Amino acid sequence: MPRILETCTRRLYCGCQDEGRGSKGDAAWGHVVPDRAALDERLAELVTELTEGGWEIKTVTPLTASYYYSASQYMVSLDRSNSGGYGLGYGAPYTEGLVVLAQRWVEISEAQQEERERRAAERAAAEAAAALQARRDARETELAKLAAEPVGKAGLLRDKWRFRGQDYPTEALAQGAKDAAVKALRERPL
Repeated sequence: MPRILETCTRRLYCGCQDEGRGSKGDAAWGHVVPDRAALDERLAELVTELTEGGWEIKTVTPLTASYYYSASQYMVSLDRSNSGGYGLGYGAPYTEGLVVLAQRWVEISEAQQEERERRAAERAAAEAAAALQARRDARETELAKLAAEPVGKAGLLRDKWRFRGQDYPTEALAQGAKDAAVKALRERPL
């Protein structure tokens, strides 16, 4: 029987605790830490659940969040105008939770394997068709731009004709260059 590698991702959130608070005037600060007890408990439950299901933990990534501190002050002078003012801030990241990635090998039947291969082939065919259509659309856009480019007269004293920055002695030669560019673009493989 064929084997496939399954992958699952679980997120654990534990919240935070504010430790070591202090304040002075209208400013306050504290020490933000993850709720370690909740995080340990949830992680132990997840490890047990995954192990019973035959999963092997491959990575554990911390999810971080941030809290900030700021303060401001206004001083009012005798003429009732605001003068002075300051702001002070800092950010404090902490671990808010974890992302746990686990994998396991699973045996599947031949019919399931054929169905997976059929779906993969259909997906690849659809992607190839979409890419081909995108190239066709890009070509049509290029052709429209090329058709809109003028064959114009160049020079003040001499009769010259210009197409795409190239000068030609007659209008027929300039138009021929434009027609050749259109033909080459149409015949270019996709």
